Amino acid sequence: MPKLLHCLSRCYRATLWLYPPDLRREHGDEMAAAFSALLADQSAQRGWRGVIQAALCAGKEILTVAVPGQLASEWMAATTLLLAVNLASIIMADIFLRRLCS
Repeated sequence: MPKLLHCLSRCYRATLWLYPPDLRREHGDEMAAAFSALLADQSAQRGWRGVIQAALCAGKEILTVAVPGQLASEWMAATTLLLAVNLASIIMADIFLRRLCS
């Protein structure tokens, strides 16, 4: 189990980039340490079921807090808009070429 806990802690630390930069700079180390402590506590109290529940809870937080926080940032909003415009352009070019060639 210690290898699993270490792996999950490293995976969590790797996903911290999904949080907004200010939050990550101010609290990233603290968040990673708290997650590692939670895993150790759950492992001792409830075994692998507690570890899985803690990991799922962290995953839910990433999807409900980190990702929306990134999308709210101006840079991410601009990047998302740019990608959407490029995707729309590619779809329109595809439609145009299909009609032209048929």
